[in-house]
Amino acid sequence: MPRHPGGATATQKLISAAALAPGARIIDLGAGGGEAVRYLRSLGFEAVGIDLAPGPDVVRGDILAPPFGPGSFDAALSQCAFLLTGDVPGAFASARRLLRPGGALMYSDVLPGGEAALAALAREAGFELLSAEDTTDEWREYYIAALWRGEAEPPPAGARNCRYMSAILRKEV
Repeated sequence: MPRHPGGATATQKLISAAALAPGARIIDLGAGGGEAVRYLRSLGFEAVGIDLAPGPDVVRGDILAPPFGPGSFDAALSQCAFLLTGDVPGAFASARRLLRPGGALMYSDVLPGGEAALAALAREAGFELLSAEDTTDEWREYYIAALWRGEAEPPPAGARNCRYMSAILRKEV
């Protein structure tokens, strides 16, 4: 899973922190080529992914208007995708809508404002923030290597105080 910092190790860390049992129904929001979907399935989860430009094992869909009804999933995974929607609060609200009561959101992404912004977004969207980790140093190494290989764009002008946050959030009942 080379499309986000930490790859499969970071994904496994989120799954472990969320304490999900095999068989749980998980949606990967912004699933890209489907690497995480296939990984989740290999661990015994019922997994589906959506992306605007889907790869194998991924359904075409927009994080902000997903093609699934409310309460369809036990958990949601999103790595390096919410910021790209252009509407981070809307992405959190959409994830919440897809989850059953008590469902988990496994999240990692660049976030202006870091942990304070994450806590505010969680609260506004109706999530309890269970854990948060600032993994900016790992993201920097990943991002610089991607820039060097020509696989990433330079940050937009005015991008300041961005942190890479990994978190587990629980949908409030």
